[in-house]
Amino acid sequence: MSLVKFKSYNTNDTIAAIATFPSKSALGVVKISGKTALNIIHKIFVPRRKKDIRKAKTYTLHYGWIIAGPKAGKKVIIDEVLISIMKKPCSYTCEDVVEISSHGGVVALNKILGVILKQGCRLAQPGEFTYRAFLNGRIDLLQAEGIRNIVEAKTEYTLETAASQLKGESLEKFDCIKRAIKDIFLLTEVDINFPDDCVTEFKAIKNKIKNISCRIKDILESEKQTRAIKDGLKCVICGKANAGKSTLFNCLLNEERVIVSEIPGTTRDVIEETIDVKGVPLRIYDTAGILTPRNFIEKKAIEKSSKIFNEADLIMLVLDGSRALDGDDRFLVNKIKDLCNEKSNICDDTKGVVIIINKSDLRQKLNLKNISHIKGFRVKLSALKKEGITHLEKAIFKATNKFGDKTKDMVFLNAYQGEILKSAYEDIKEAEKNLNQGREIDLVNLSLKNALDNLGKLTGEVFCEELLESIFSNFCIGK
Repeated sequence: MSLVKFKSYNTNDTIAAIATFPSKSALGVVKISGKTALNIIHKIFVPRRKKDIRKAKTYTLHYGWIIAGPKAGKKVIIDEVLISIMKKPCSYTCEDVVEISSHGGVVALNKILGVILKQGCRLAQPGEFTYRAFLNGRIDLLQAEGIRNIVEAKTEYTLETAASQLKGESLEKFDCIKRAIKDIFLLTEVDINFPDDCVTEFKAIKNKIKNISCRIKDILESEKQTRAIKDGLKCVICGKANAGKSTLFNCLLNEERVIVSEIPGTTRDVIEETIDVKGVPLRIYDTAGILTPRNFIEKKAIEKSSKIFNEADLIMLVLDGSRALDGDDRFLVNKIKDLCNEKSNICDDTKGVVIIINKSDLRQKLNLKNISHIKGFRVKLSALKKEGITHLEKAIFKATNKFGDKTKDMVFLNAYQGEILKSAYEDIKEAEKNLNQGREIDLVNLSLKNALDNLGKLTGEVFCEELLESIFSNFCIGK
């Protein structure tokens, strides 16, 4: 999505938009916000009981009909609706807000929106309602990012983390860090302005700066975990042809997503779905089981599978327990072993790998000693009969449980915010370096000031148009 230029936002306008997905549904909502919102609804709404809707109390509902202009001398009823009145400052935007709840449907919602726009209102741009909430002091930029992640949440864990950010817990973290920096900054200011009267305890300042540096570093290091719970960990199901990968894939999804056949090599392409395993979102990939290509198509399938395999956060190796280990199995076992040695982020001790001994309902011929050199969780199951799936889910959770104590440091930041926080961290490290090298206190003071400015950008206290655009342009119209 291209960034919306905030210079084109006229906050004096009254804006309107469809706030629900326009489709065949039980309910649809159109939202109006601005100075003339109450006058607009007064012109197009006929209440069941005669009243002046403009004088209605805030947080009240009113039943009636939305009407269009006269047609053949008569006013045309568009839909039967409920009107919600929220007067400033007691609304999402801190402006007068009217929400029209109608029957769902593309035609009805667009017709209502069209009638509103004819009253001198304009269509809201992406994120403009939330942008106004920010401008009017109802939320900060961290809360705005939390709102976006609530809308996009794929699991309960993501929702919980985003909701805590909306509640202001992330702001408290950064406010605490800013206060600590400001205290040191003021000490350096005194030292600069009154050098003869001030005895600065530089050792104490060094310890305080080091502590601040560690706190910011913890938040930055939690970024991968944060991104994982938001976007999902990459999980690849690999195994030789006919080991039962696709059956397992369908079993985890609780639906027949891919064709299952006894014919080896049925799956020719990588298939992706997102599932929730005990609150951990997994982007799960069913890869082609073909290891030796016979044609161009199979060659491309192997290349694609290899790419996903190398990028995976979690590898699930499916072995056929009813057969002894063969050359294809050993190839994959060695590939996982090599990958674990190369990428500690994929295989941290016993984390990142789950070895699945499938077809446990058949006579077992697989010698487990042949795979004892791979560190990982082992699970026996029958994907066909859906036996042992609960044990697999527990193993997946343990293998992907990389959050640990870092959950307290999790903050949802977009890419631009992440770069700003890195800059603040570099400023603090620069101040620490200047102190350790005994340089002029002015340089320490400057680095601290830059850190404060960057942290101020994160919350919105320091204006940064590029950051505003990066946040609100990712919102949908109507939010």
